[in-house]
Amino acid sequence: MAGRERRKRNGGLLGVALLAILVGLFLGVQYFGMGATNAEFVKQKLISVNLDSMWYVMLYVHIVGSMAALLLGWVQFIQRLRLRNPAMHRLIGKIYTVGVALGALSGLYLAFYAEGGVVSTLGFVGLSLAWAYTLVLGLRSIVVERDRKAHGEWMLRNYALTFAAVMLRIYLPVSMVIFGEEHFDTYYRMIAWLCWVPNLFFAQLLIGRRRRVSFSKRRAL
Repeated sequence: MAGRERRKRNGGLLGVALLAILVGLFLGVQYFGMGATNAEFVKQKLISVNLDSMWYVMLYVHIVGSMAALLLGWVQFIQRLRLRNPAMHRLIGKIYTVGVALGALSGLYLAFYAEGGVVSTLGFVGLSLAWAYTLVLGLRSIVVERDRKAHGEWMLRNYALTFAAVMLRIYLPVSMVIFGEEHFDTYYRMIAWLCWVPNLFFAQLLIGRRRRVSFSKRRAL
């Protein structure tokens, strides 16, 4: 039973890692290879909004921070690495923390320029605030309270929010194929929430399941 659970967990982590790496590479090519002005996301925005230099600065801060968090975050869930090389775990954690902090702060700024109006803006503001909040509680649980279990749970929630970058880039092209570009604003309002709220629920379900398994093991002793 334990072996099957381990294989299932490793398989899930592998899937997350592959998606994170693919989206991270895509962002790198799109924004650092082709340039922001050639990105479809920016082209769409330029149709209706005048973007100043500050917006582009914040966009690149957001891309760099989010890419770092997305590409490094999943590594922190490799149990063997945490046990055998805690120094590496802490180093990656520091880089991840800076990435999330940059991504959340710049994301809060960019949210007010989101396509789809107030509904989209509120969705991305909620994501940025939840991303920062779970990071702060994750850091507090390990730095102040020295509670590794709580730290792991908060960082799982946090990476679920980081993974919004992946879900956004899955939902958008699928929606464009199904509904067409003429309804972009309508489904973008939904995606502004769908890219992160279900992730958080899934993380909480996973945490609840792990707690029940841990409780069952203790009772068996």
